[in-house]
Amino acid sequence: MTKVVQTTLEEEEYKAFKEALKKKNLTIRQGLKLAVSNLLQNEFKIDADDPFFTHDPVGRSNIHNLSTKHDRYLYKEERR
Repeated sequence: MTKVVQTTLEEEEYKAFKEALKKKNLTIRQGLKLAVSNLLQNEFKIDADDPFFTHDPVGRSNIHNLSTKHDRYLYKEERR
C-alpha cells in the first residue's frame, strides 16, 4: 500500500531542490523518495551498540521500580 504525501515549499527551496535534482537527473518524485529514505536511514537508525541491545536478559532483578526507572539503570544515568 502506498500513501500520497503533499507539502509546500518556499520558492527558494523549490528552486534549489529542482536544481539539485537536475544535476542528479532525478524527478521530483524520485528526489523526495530519496530524501525520505536518507532521512530514515541516517537520522532514525538503530544504534547497534546501545546497551538495550547488547546486554543479555538477566531475568528477575528484585528492583521494584525497574519499569519506571529502566533508563537510569540501563544507561547509568545520575539522579537529577
